[in-house]
Amino acid sequence: MTRDEARHVTFGVNYLEYIVKHLSQEEIEERAQFAYEACVVMRERLIATEVFAEFAWDVEAARKHMLESSVMQYFNKFLFTRIVPNLARIGLLTDTVRPKFEALGILEYENLVSDGDIDWANLSQPLYQDPQPNDAPNHHKAA
Repeated sequence: MTRDEARHVTFGVNYLEYIVKHLSQEEIEERAQFAYEACVVMRERLIATEVFAEFAWDVEAARKHMLESSVMQYFNKFLFTRIVPNLARIGLLTDTVRPKFEALGILEYENLVSDGDIDWANLSQPLYQDPQPNDAPNHHKAA
C-alpha cells in the first residue's frame, strides 16, 4: 500500500510541477503562501495549546517546550524532509515565502530528493517474490 501511495505522490509532484510552470507569478505566490500556511498548521497540529490554557499553564512556554522536544523535532524532520523538497521541485519556494520557511526551521530540507525523482521501475517491482514451487518448504516429508 505504501508503494502505491508513493506512486500517487510521484504523479502529483510531476503533475503540479508542470501546472505551476504555466501559472502567472501572482497565482504562484498565492499557492506558495497557501503551502506555507499548510506547513504551519501541520507543525502546530500536535501542540495542544487549548489544553495548556485549560490547565492555566503558560501557553507560549509550553508550546515552545513541545516544539523543542526531541519527539517533535523528529516528527517535524520526518514530515518536512518529504514536503519541502517537493515544494522546491514544483516551484512553490518563492523568494517571498523562503524567509517564512527559514523561520520555521525547515528550509534546510529543500535540496533533498523529491518524490518526483522516485524510480518508477523500482516501484513497479513486487516487494516480495513468491517462492518457486521447487523452493517452497516441504513440511510433509516422511521420516
